[in-house]
Order: sequence, then structure tokens, then C-alpha cells
Amino acid sequence: MAAVDVQLFYWIHEGWRADWLTPIMIFFSDALKPLPARLGAVLLWGYLVWRGGRGRRFALWLLPVLALTNETCDLLKAWIGRERPCVALPIDALTGDLTSGSFPSAHAANMSALVGVATAVWGRRAFWALAWLPFLVGLSRVYIGVHYPSDVLGGWMLGWLYGWGIVSLAGWITARRRSIPSSWRNDSGGV
Repeated sequence: MAAVDVQLFYWIHEGWRADWLTPIMIFFSDALKPLPARLGAVLLWGYLVWRGGRGRRFALWLLPVLALTNETCDLLKAWIGRERPCVALPIDALTGDLTSGSFPSAHAANMSALVGVATAVWGRRAFWALAWLPFLVGLSRVYIGVHYPSDVLGGWMLGWLYGWGIVSLAGWITARRRSIPSSWRNDSGGV
């Protein structure tokens, strides 16, 4: 599998290289690094909380899910210890070499978690409207040379598990709790 992963990496990193595509991939890889983009994300989050409804539910679930996703990625990177392709292979990363672990891609995981939370809150339409985001961010991480394709795939799966899985499980537990007749509960409110 490792040989296929490296071959796929080179196919994307070197085979797709084009002057017009490189700035697009760098943008998707680093979109939230500039201060104005971060400020815009904070303002959008605040607007969703203020607006209420499903937007508030999405915004309030997003923060803990992203925190958990990031922490898990950091722990896995340290535990697995896989070197990034820009360190392990004779290539130059387009945005500089990174020395932290490679697996899983936190960028891919975070975008997948975002889409997972949105899908759990708004349904399948949210998935189809936003699925391009984790795809392009993950692809950009391979294109610029800082992740292998399997790092991105692992990030997508982890992010989806946390984003969609946690919010859907919480919704299922809440609905289940509401469906239990009050006469079946003990005095402390538990079942």
C-alpha cells in the first residue's frame, strides 16, 4: 500500500503541476491562515449563533467537534510518527517544509468534520452543497507536497466520524430520551 500511496502522491504533486493551478491549490490549503479570513469565519459563526435555529445548532456543535478533531489528529500524528512527503521524499513543498507528523491530515479532517456537522444538522442537501470543500482542501494538501493521499483519506474518515457521527448520535439519544414515557423514569429523571 505504501508504494501505491507514494505513486499516487507523485501523480498529483508532480503530474498535475500547472502554473494556473498552483495558486488555487495554495489558496485551498491555506485559506484560513490570513487574519481577514479568520475574522470572517468568526463573524459568520457569531451570526449563526445570533440567528438561531439550525444555524445556531450547527455553530455550537462545530466548535467542540473541531477541537476534538484537532486534538485527535495531533495525538495520532505523534503516535504514528509518519514523516510528511516534503521531509521523506526528495521534493520541495510549495508552502515550505513542515516537520510535524503526516497522518492524518488535520486540514482534511476539519473540513470533513464541518461537512459532517452540517449534514447532521441540515440533511443530505448540506452534504451535496459542501462536499467539494473537504475534497479540494485534501487534494490541495497532496498537491503542495505536505501530505500523502492516505493521510487525506484518513483525515476525511476521522472528520466525518466526529462531525456527522457525534451530532447524529446526540440527536438520536435526545430523541430516544424524549420518547421514553415519564412514568418509566425514576425520580432523578434517569431511566
